[in-house]
Amino acid sequence: MEQKPKKKNQWFGKIESREDALKVIKDSSNGFYVIAAIQAGIGVFLAPSMILDGVIYAVLGFLLRKFNSRVVAVLLLLFSALSVFATASNQFGRGGTGGSNIVLAVIILWAAVRAVQATFKLPKLK
Repeated sequence: MEQKPKKKNQWFGKIESREDALKVIKDSSNGFYVIAAIQAGIGVFLAPSMILDGVIYAVLGFLLRKFNSRVVAVLLLLFSALSVFATASNQFGRGGTGGSNIVLAVIILWAAVRAVQATFKLPKLK
């Protein structure tokens, strides 16, 4: 009986080929588009300060997909890490303005980590 090849998990699997790296970059940028839409939507209705976060994620997600840029991936990682810090401090600490969904913030951070991994491996996989 013939076995189907295992489908790679783009969020946790190894990046072994150029196609894998490009897929991770594409999936990460799609994730940032979704986050941008969520934050912009919340910003419009509940917290106008979140609109800027949404715009930043959308622009950086677009630039990541368009240019496969290491610099953009690192900027997304830094912005995502800042978001996790702010969310954690809101959830567990001082209770300032901003998000309180730590799980979503960590997912965003992981998407940025994967984007950094993919963009740094991409030139070596040509």
